[in-house]
Amino acid sequence: MRHRKLRSYVMPALYVIILMLVFGAVSLVSTLMKSNPTYLYAIGLIKDREAIPVVGGDNLPDVVIKPFAIDASIATYFYDKDGTKEEQEKALIYYQNTYMKNTGVLYNAKDAFDIIMSLDGKIINIKEDEILGKYIEVEHNTNLRTVYYSVDDIKVKVGDELKQGEIIAKSGPNKISENKNNLLFEVYYNGTLINPEEFYNMSVEELN
Repeated sequence: MRHRKLRSYVMPALYVIILMLVFGAVSLVSTLMKSNPTYLYAIGLIKDREAIPVVGGDNLPDVVIKPFAIDASIATYFYDKDGTKEEQEKALIYYQNTYMKNTGVLYNAKDAFDIIMSLDGKIINIKEDEILGKYIEVEHNTNLRTVYYSVDDIKVKVGDELKQGEIIAKSGPNKISENKNNLLFEVYYNGTLINPEEFYNMSVEELN
């Protein structure tokens, strides 16, 4: 049986048709993307995901968080030696006929609230102060320590290494406040007490 030979112009014509179809499809996709931003957005998301490196859970968080997740009120502010007279008056603790400068910020609320880690860290001390009640001391790095005073129902032990946001205790009582749900929060940075309300605005990178 003899095979028919294709005419010499048939194959070139097929190549031309295939090329036209490919260019047509590319042109159509390009037109759709320009007319509908959703396509561009979706592609952008895919590229972003590919650019994010896969890392372990040991990376430090980017920002500091408050040591509680509710809207607790400030009962006594941090005493700033450079503050105004009015600000300093709001930062005095009155106990047994004596005024004392507050070395942290005293928060309280109507109901009991969870005390959480403001940053990743290691529990280095759990003790009780005669006036301020039970407290937990946390080391975050060689330059940074935080102390959580007036806590109750402690859920951690010395040596525990915890992540930011993990619950370590409940709010509790002390002898400087009539409120039963308190937290007196202190921050030591480079060996010096700093205002916790300013601490929340600092980046983790800055604190290392």
